[in-house]
Amino acid sequence: MDQLRRDRASAQVLRIAFPALEHLRIELKFEAQASGAPAPQSHVLYPPARAFFEYQCPYSDCDGQFDLSAAVKTALMESTHRAHGTLECGGSRGREPSSRRPCLLQLSYEVTATYSPED
Repeated sequence: MDQLRRDRASAQVLRIAFPALEHLRIELKFEAQASGAPAPQSHVLYPPARAFFEYQCPYSDCDGQFDLSAAVKTALMESTHRAHGTLECGGSRGREPSSRRPCLLQLSYEVTATYSPED
């Protein structure tokens, strides 16, 4: 968790990393094998935001994370300015070391890049 915070703090801001970008929309939808999937999340990142695209698994007892860096790169490079796909959490859940089990939460994501109109 601390490493994620440090990595986010050291990432460039979007306006420097991607000068023509107006905003980036990241939609996250979760599917669990058991009932009780976390609620969907929506993130809109504007030029002052950090260009950091790793999200912690929403289960509080999971140590996993989802890295959407490749999806963002695809959205920025594609002519449609979109990317979508599915990732599986590689973390483990459980408070006690003896009871930890694979998380396996499924994340369906959609990334949309919107560019500033040319002057």
